[in-house]
Amino acid sequence: MKESKELGIEYIGKLRKNIIVEYFGKKVKVEKLFKKNFKKENLKLRTINGIKFRLSDKIVNIPNVGKVKIVAVLMKNQKKPKYLISTNYKKKVENIISEYMKRPMIEEKHRRDKSILKIEGNYLISKKSNIGFVRFIAIVSNCIEYLSYKYGLSFYEVIKECSNELIKKGIS
Repeated sequence: MKESKELGIEYIGKLRKNIIVEYFGKKVKVEKLFKKNFKKENLKLRTINGIKFRLSDKIVNIPNVGKVKIVAVLMKNQKKPKYLISTNYKKKVENIISEYMKRPMIEEKHRRDKSILKIEGNYLISKKSNIGFVRFIAIVSNCIEYLSYKYGLSFYEVIKECSNELIKKGIS
């Protein structure tokens, strides 16, 4: 999260319930921060992308990261909430959830890419997967260098522009 925020890239992901955050100067675990909020009468039922949720959000401080927005999400038929986080604390709750819900498509893309490049399993487990990973990084690096040269942008600017375009298209 820290690196994403420093690079100006928004991070949206899942947060463990036992992470300690600062809320109005007090250190508290995420789960405890939202505990009172999940009495059914306190939360409205919302529908996002056709799925019903009960949710609550808070802006907190995470040491070495800064202000972030945490969204506690309780889906229908779930007993415990999931905690999502965005380094963009001004982002609407619905947009954080909507973007997080794209993860299965992203993970499928990674599986497809690994299959095409013959990268097996997790990285750093076998020699073959390490070679495939290095090959993948070299291909990506060469593509970025080519685009950098072609458009007169820095390596970082190419990455940022590509990320922005993918986000706009909903592919990120």
